[in-house]
Order: sequence, then C-alpha cells, then structure tokens
Amino acid sequence: MAPPKEQLYCYVDETGQDAAAFAFVVVAVVSAGVQDDLRRELEDIEHQAGTGNRKWHKSRSERRLRYLSLVLEKQLLAGQIFFGTFRKPTPYFFPYVETIERAIRAKAHEPYSARVCIDGIDRQKAAELTNALRDRGLTLNMVRGKKDESEPLIRLADMWAGCIRAAQLGGNLESDALQRALAAGHLVNIKS
Repeated sequence: MAPPKEQLYCYVDETGQDAAAFAFVVVAVVSAGVQDDLRRELEDIEHQAGTGNRKWHKSRSERRLRYLSLVLEKQLLAGQIFFGTFRKPTPYFFPYVETIERAIRAKAHEPYSARVCIDGIDRQKAAELTNALRDRGLTLNMVRGKKDESEPLIRLADMWAGCIRAAQLGGNLESDALQRALAAGHLVNIKS
C-alpha cells in the first residue's frame, strides 16, 4: 500500500507589474495540512495590527509594519515564505513559475500533491501556469485564482511582497523588517 500523499498549499502574490517598478517580486507561502488554524491566526494578527483584510498599498505604514512584526514575533510560517526578485523587463509568467517551483520543491516530500492559489489570476493564465509547473515535474492540482479579500494567506504574501518592494525602493523601516525576517530564516530568497 502506497503512503498517503502530503497535501501542500501554495499561496502566491506579487508586486511590480506597474510601469514604475524596476523589479518584479513574487512571494509564495507554502504550508501543509489543515489551513484553518493558520487562517484564524493571521486574521487575529490582522485585527491586532489594524490592517483588516486590506492589502499592503491600502494599509497605513505603521499598521502593515505592525502586522509583519507580529508575524515575526509569533514565528508564523517561518521558513515557509519564499520570494524571488526579478529585474524588469521580464514577462511576469517566468518569475511566477520559478518562484512557485522552487518554493514547492523546498517543502515537498514524496509523495505529495500541491494546490496553488494566486491572487487575481484568470482561468486561462491559471491553466497555462498549471501546464508549465507540471512540465517541470511538479505534482499539483489545477492552479486557481483567488481574491486576497477572501484569503488571509494571500494577504500575507501580499504584505511581504509590498515590504520587499518598499525595501528595494529605500524604505528604512521596511529594510529593517526584511533584514530581520531574512536573518531569522523566516523568509527564504529563492535566488540565494
């Protein structure tokens, strides 16, 4: 009898598709098992920080930095948050594939299956990403689009993506948060 498959969940968001950005940042949060407890913990952190279910650019600076500080203090998903930074111009498709592939491979134990949820992706792009990831040898269900308003784990990816971009643009507080997260092994840079 074959061992049961490990079920992985990968939540993805990005920043940098706008013309003003010089880099494209993709963040993938990978976790296994039941997701409900993680969602509740993140919603509690959102409540404590005052961010609610708002994205990075719709939250006040002190609230979003408080949110990230609470995530770091609680060591929530430490070592399970992966990011890649890609210089533009590059088609956004390739950074997604590379980040998701490396994040899942870092956490997967055979046999496994992964479910990938990406903020705001349409069905056609989801199907293309599914095919590209399967072509690279990943075992996964169909990639799905999901709205960040309904998924706290995508909002977590969004907060880290926003922080990384702000740090790249010279934000001192964001740079400090990013450096603390990297030093603690909370965030994993797929390119290092």
